[in-house]
Amino acid sequence: MLRTLSVVCLTVGLAVALSAEDLQGVVVDWRCAQPMVQHGREKTLQHDRSCSLMKNYQRSAYGLITDDHKFYKLDDPGNQRILQLLRDQPDKDNLKVVVSGELQGNTLKVANISML
Repeated sequence: MLRTLSVVCLTVGLAVALSAEDLQGVVVDWRCAQPMVQHGREKTLQHDRSCSLMKNYQRSAYGLITDDHKFYKLDDPGNQRILQLLRDQPDKDNLKVVVSGELQGNTLKVANISML
């Protein structure tokens, strides 16, 4: 019985460890993530100034665009952590971070965020 319980706990722990992701990228307004990937960040920021986080960085949802041009939505706790980081950053449109968490579809359930 104890051996079976140990094997089950080890299997569950391994599954959790394998589902964790570390993604590196730039923080953006979630509403602007797809156009930025399709047309480029700079071009999108020039054509749609509302996508810029410089003047108004408080958004309802944030996303992460990775170097390989994928984009992920952050969960609510992740959005709150990003908001805290953005408060003290002078260049809010170029906040580069590493996000650790569990990927569920296109949403990243954030465990930790650190700046690059």
